[in-house]
Amino acid sequence: MTLYYGIKQILRSPLKSILFLLLAGVSAFLLVLGSSLWEINRTMLEEFEDLFMTVGTVEQKIDHVETYKIWDAGNGYEYGQTGIRGERIPSAVMDFEGAGYILEAKQRPNFGALVDQKAGAMPYMFIIVEATPIESGTADESFPMRAEKVLSGDEYELKEGDIFYICDHHMEEARSFEAGTTYIMMLNYAGWVHGSKVEHIAPEDFVPEFFPVNSVASYQYTMEGERVYDAVAEAEEEYDIDIVTEDFYETERGKRWLEMAKTRDYLFYTVPVMPIDKTELLMPFYWKDAQISKGRDITEEEYAEGKPVCLISSSLAVLLRKEAGDKLTLPLYCADYSPTQKEAMWVASILNAEGKAYPIFHEQEYEIVGIYTAASATKNGYELCINQVIIPWNAVPENSWVDHIAGMGYMTGGNTSFEIPNGTIEDFMAAWEKQGVEELELRFYDNGYTNLQTGLESRKLMAVIFLASGCILALMILCFFANTFITGQRQRIAVERLLGRTKGQCAFSLLTGFFLLAALGTAAGCGAGRMAADRAVEATEQTMEFDKAFSSAVIAQADTEEIEISGAGQKADAGTAVGAGIGLVLAAVLIGSGFMGQALRKEPLQILGELEE
Repeated sequence: MTLYYGIKQILRSPLKSILFLLLAGVSAFLLVLGSSLWEINRTMLEEFEDLFMTVGTVEQKIDHVETYKIWDAGNGYEYGQTGIRGERIPSAVMDFEGAGYILEAKQRPNFGALVDQKAGAMPYMFIIVEATPIESGTADESFPMRAEKVLSGDEYELKEGDIFYICDHHMEEARSFEAGTTYIMMLNYAGWVHGSKVEHIAPEDFVPEFFPVNSVASYQYTMEGERVYDAVAEAEEEYDIDIVTEDFYETERGKRWLEMAKTRDYLFYTVPVMPIDKTELLMPFYWKDAQISKGRDITEEEYAEGKPVCLISSSLAVLLRKEAGDKLTLPLYCADYSPTQKEAMWVASILNAEGKAYPIFHEQEYEIVGIYTAASATKNGYELCINQVIIPWNAVPENSWVDHIAGMGYMTGGNTSFEIPNGTIEDFMAAWEKQGVEELELRFYDNGYTNLQTGLESRKLMAVIFLASGCILALMILCFFANTFITGQRQRIAVERLLGRTKGQCAFSLLTGFFLLAALGTAAGCGAGRMAADRAVEATEQTMEFDKAFSSAVIAQADTEEIEISGAGQKADAGTAVGAGIGLVLAAVLIGSGFMGQALRKEPLQILGELEE
């Protein structure tokens, strides 16, 4: 019966009741829409944190451009331009306050590791030979020599008694040679023979010509990038050769030639080993130009703990006949900080400043957890070597290679990179600009996370506006209509009290209609709000195309690529709508009960007296 009177009371003021029903629904609608969008936004951001990664690369800028000339024995001078960088800047400059790294910037070396198969051999390279000229003359064109003794080199390349040809092809002043004198030299392939002394050789025979290359000088460096002093090298000119005398191999230079001959094959059996903190810090992996084809990637825990695991290229796997799960021993003997060469790892010399081949500084057996395949056509300065091995940075004792640095170079995007939290590029650059270092160019790659974050932040702002509007509107509506429905029924309260009804019965009679309207409006608004949230998310479901440039020099994408926004397929959580509805109904109960309690504090006669006045 009480419920009957409550509903009857609602029907007596239909306009007011309908207005309350509609406004309660609107406030519920805004609350559910705002809270649903907020929750979806939060969930999407969490998803994208796992899907996206922001990587930065460091490259020392070119200071100026110079014109150079090269002498060519057949064509004279040839001219070109090359970029010149200034003094080398170490990676330590990237350690600054406010960087906020996930993985800090390091200039990575390539370690040279010896394997039991030829990994970079090419014919007619680094042949060490004692030779005498067929006749006295100048090597300004192909000049005939006889091999008296081959100290290193395969027999199919050159053997004792063979006639071969040398040429100072790129030297303005070609060297002269005396018949009857024995010379020792390291030969490198330079092309095919040419000139008056080889007219008897048919062009289709393709007889190779050699160029004597620098040999016994050391190119050892300190960790700071300084050349280690080498007294023997100081006395040597570029492309120097030596005359073999009776006691030549007792001299310092002679001993170095023997050491070079003994270790000449090191470079042919050397594979580059890159220590790193995360596979995706290598840009070919970040861009998916290189992908794991067998096995798996190195895990985050394995990187952090320096586990003896590695990734190898598919070409090296074929060469060494290895599969994922096999073991690979890597004796590391040198480190090269020069930019990576795609074809192979070559250092200027494998002799240290003491004239000895670099000894092994670390040897360990690694498990091959994965084999990767890299795009062979890519050549952009970020590429990997053909037979590249990847190991955790912490798998090798820190700076154990300090006395084994055989090459030094500048920071480039291929050897220096870092990771920062998604969405912090502007904060990073603000902190970096305070350092005042203008010689380095920083480039960021985030697969469009910055653009995506902008859209999510806009939606987050909309969610806040809807949520705040719903809360404020709900409070105002509940307070207004609670006052209207309860305070406006003071006469009814007084009469019912005088007829013997208890306060509880009076409260139930008056509040039933108020609560019923609040519940109906809330239910309708919550349902509409959830549907609107789903529609809003579906409306943003699209394939976004992120451009290469975020700004002129701050962020770049290697390729314009399309990324599916997987979070756009999410639906509003029913629990969010139910929670908002329950909260709104509870607010109606509290506010209605508050106004009702205030009205019931007064005695019935007092209320009637106030009404008469």
